[in-house]
Amino acid sequence: MHSSILRSLSVACVAAALFAVPAFAEPEAPAEEEDPDAKLVESLLGQTYSGDLPIEGWTAFGGGLVQPPIYVHLYQREDGTSLVLTSKLSFKKYVVTDALMISKPWKGYAISIACTQGEDFTLRFIGDARGPESKEWWTEVRRAWEIELGSKPKAESESETETAAETSESKAEPEPQPGKIAKTNTKGVRCTNPNW
Repeated sequence: MHSSILRSLSVACVAAALFAVPAFAEPEAPAEEEDPDAKLVESLLGQTYSGDLPIEGWTAFGGGLVQPPIYVHLYQREDGTSLVLTSKLSFKKYVVTDALMISKPWKGYAISIACTQGEDFTLRFIGDARGPESKEWWTEVRRAWEIELGSKPKAESESETETAAETSESKAEPEPQPGKIAKTNTKGVRCTNPNW
């Protein structure tokens, strides 16, 4: 009889443990809230428009042609955050190719979408810069980004002199994505004074 009581108690303990396990299971972590800025950037990519692209809560501060067919546009929010969009002109419509959210610049700095770097005079750089209001160009650049323009077609004479080794090297490089914005070195970057 003693063994049947022990056996009954054992069965009862095992059954209680099986039913109690869900109560002790770790609670599911709450779903992470999506960053509204990241959600906005994601929603803009690939969007088509003609004329201006109004974005709720943002003020358009202009833009222009970087190099055909790539355009750049600057928006700003009341809290000082900037949004830079690149677009590609395709069949009389613009397609947003990339978006960059830039935190509010430090005091005295401004975001400029018309910057150059070194001997490259194409206005394909974005900078967080400052300088005297009386100067058209500012050279004190804290942060900088580059807009990818794609590869330039090679001249016929260059392609004829290309060796097999050069051909295999160029195939190893990833294809450029026109309109893509990427962080770059600030060395040699100069930006137009946005208030000029």
